[in-house]
Amino acid sequence: MSQSQKEIQQSITNRLVDSLKSGSNIPWRRPWRTVGPKFPTNHVTGRAYHGINVLTLWLAAQEKNFPVDLWASYQQWASIGCQVKKDEKSERIVFYSPVKKLKKDANGIEKVETFPILKSWSVFNVAQVEGKAVEEFQSQPSGLKFSEPNRAEFDLAVVATGADIRFGGNQAFYRRLPDDFVQVPNEEFFLNFSSFAETLLHEVGGHWTEHRLGWTGSYAEGELRAEITACFLSAALGIPDSGDLANHAKYLEGWLQAIEDGDTKFIWRASSAASKAAEYFLAFSQEQAAVVEEDAEAVLA
Repeated sequence: MSQSQKEIQQSITNRLVDSLKSGSNIPWRRPWRTVGPKFPTNHVTGRAYHGINVLTLWLAAQEKNFPVDLWASYQQWASIGCQVKKDEKSERIVFYSPVKKLKKDANGIEKVETFPILKSWSVFNVAQVEGKAVEEFQSQPSGLKFSEPNRAEFDLAVVATGADIRFGGNQAFYRRLPDDFVQVPNEEFFLNFSSFAETLLHEVGGHWTEHRLGWTGSYAEGELRAEITACFLSAALGIPDSGDLANHAKYLEGWLQAIEDGDTKFIWRASSAASKAAEYFLAFSQEQAAVVEEDAEAVLA
């Protein structure tokens, strides 16, 4: 029996809430290096998942001890000659499918309107299938390349945004008015580079981007958005999670309260907005890299 959009949202929200309450699995927190792609990725299409799907697939990988974040549907695995193992259970992802509908306006004139409908799909991890096409991913993870912290890439990405970042003091915050700047303590005051990078990405990637992307929302939602953005950016830049849950604990109560008060879309909005914020943040350095590449090609031409 198919589920309604509300039931799909509630089911996924409940799973994430249960994980957060347990404290054992926090989907956007991974204080270890990863192998394979930095984000959950469809192995057949090569496209990375976004928004709430990143959180649910990260959580599934943690719970089931999947070392590589490669996924695909039953049919997609079959299309490359692979077979899902017997009794393996799928994970649910969601997507919005455009639906067209004829509607009459006030004058009785029919026009076509398009609106999105939430649908779900089942996917399996590469560890759950068999076949020659996936054998290389099912050997010991040591045979695959780790994503290493890249300080140069991190520095370039931060500088490329053009954000006014002021170092010093004993607080980390973003102040929009009147000066539009980010304040972060000096790096030597952090326990490690990951903690420093996480904090900076939280303030620049999460809060500095808010009004630039026209985002609005409550304080609790803003902090969840910034928290997830920082983790998405850390993953994209190959920076392992610091393992410091102080800020997470500080905001967790507010996030859970909003969800339990009936706002099932709370974490959905925050994770979707975090994906957009991360893409916006990274676009600055990607554009600069493209310009450098064009200049190099011009010199060699």
